[in-house]
Amino acid sequence: MDHLKKAYTWDYTGRLGVIPTGGGGLKVTEFDYKKINQVVYEKNGVTIYSWPAIHCIDGAVSYRLEWNGLKFVFGGDTVPNKWYVEQTKGADLAIHESFMTPAQMMEKYKFSAQAALNVATAVHTPPAAFGKVMAAVQPRMAVAYHFFNDFDTRYAINDGIRSTYDGPLTMATDLLVWNITKDDMRLREVIVDDYSWPAPPASKAGEPDESAITPFSDYVNGGRLDVSKAFAKEIAEFKKENGLK
Repeated sequence: MDHLKKAYTWDYTGRLGVIPTGGGGLKVTEFDYKKINQVVYEKNGVTIYSWPAIHCIDGAVSYRLEWNGLKFVFGGDTVPNKWYVEQTKGADLAIHESFMTPAQMMEKYKFSAQAALNVATAVHTPPAAFGKVMAAVQPRMAVAYHFFNDFDTRYAINDGIRSTYDGPLTMATDLLVWNITKDDMRLREVIVDDYSWPAPPASKAGEPDESAITPFSDYVNGGRLDVSKAFAKEIAEFKKENGLK
């Protein structure tokens, strides 16, 4: 995490004193990725457990969220593994990746045959393998994701899944919502305005702390072009209207 902070130092420092920066902090909870069914979060009746996933190198995990007698599972990037099946059985919503086929990887990404095979089967879950996992889990709803659900990709992936699994299935796309109770489950698609402005924040943001500003060097400041008179009137009116000095 220290290195991640360093990677974003330039960007974060440039915002200090200019805009409210309360949302720019990072809070980290460290836990052992190897532990099975480990509690990583517990608050307000919500408990989240973790266990190892298998993806590229050691360190990946999957999560199960339990609340009010309901169970939601997110596998993350992973190949099929015993822990997911053990910790997920009977889940209300079980999300697990179902990747594109090697042939699709070659067609869409122009991968070589060996590279396509490696990516689609060695570090990701092929569609038929996803089906085997869900056949063992038997969730109220299985959700396949991590593929382009498009007119020329979804059918081969669906056929692969259905070759090994015949239960409830959602082929994921963006902006899907599942309304889940103990007795019912409803799948809806969110309709959004692509050109809408952000919703108002739930709480008032803090004010910029001008003392935190990192000054420009004399060299960069020396390159400024003074055109302040062009908008001085607008700035004065804005300050007056908003009580700024």
